[in-house]
Amino acid sequence: MFGAICPEHDKCVGLVLPFCNTETMALHLAEISLAVAPGSHAVVLMDQAGWHTTGKLEVPSNISIIALPA
Repeated sequence: MFGAICPEHDKCVGLVLPFCNTETMALHLAEISLAVAPGSHAVVLMDQAGWHTTGKLEVPSNISIIALPA
C-alpha cells in the first residue's frame, strides 16, 4: 500500500498494489504529481527502502524527496 496526504490542502493519494519495487514507487510518485496544484511543489518524506533510494527511480519535477535517517 502506498499513500500520501496533504492536510493543508485536504488532498490524499493512495495505491494498493501487490508488491513494492521501483516501478510501483514511480507509479505512486506519478499519482502524487498529478494531485499537486499547478505551480506548486510537493515534498515527500520516505524511509530508505531500496525502491526509494535507487538511482533508477524517476521523480517528477514537481516533487522533492527527503530521506528519513536510517
